[in-house]
Amino acid sequence: MLQSLFAVPILVTDLGLTVPVRLALRERALTAYRVNNLNAKPWSRATRESLAVQAPEFQSLFASVARVAEGSFGIQVASITGRELVQFDGDFVPPHVESSALSAIYWIDAAALPDHAKGDHNGSLVLQSPVGPFGTKVLPMEERVRFVDPKPDRLLIFPSHLVHFGHVYRAATPSVEVHFEMEIA
Repeated sequence: MLQSLFAVPILVTDLGLTVPVRLALRERALTAYRVNNLNAKPWSRATRESLAVQAPEFQSLFASVARVAEGSFGIQVASITGRELVQFDGDFVPPHVESSALSAIYWIDAAALPDHAKGDHNGSLVLQSPVGPFGTKVLPMEERVRFVDPKPDRLLIFPSHLVHFGHVYRAATPSVEVHFEMEIA
């Protein structure tokens, strides 16, 4: 019997926030970025303090993300931390993993338009298979990477152990995101 071994669950969905709510969160995230990120690079935030502590208006977003994670993954979120991440034209996010159980990314706003068929992965987040670094051969049904394209109101939740990175972002307006780390009970 053919079975799937080491299947990794991920969730890609729209969260359903209204445009006015997202616009307010976008402006507040950009303000936090200017305060927290003096080096102006997506990965160089000067503090690990959660955005929900710095800007209480994000608390309902954090609660929504936790609820979606609990309902979709059948877990209880014990803690959730999140930080703004802003990518301007030419920025990218290097490969990394998190030490938490689950990670999530919520795109408040994004304007990149990738065209994967043409090899253009503009602004896409890449999740890499755990077997990717160790194997060179791929069966037709195996996926080594999964592209998740940035889109306003998109929520991605995935196990934090997956190597993930962001392709170079090319757009006139920035990608404004909140990256979450969740521990489970």
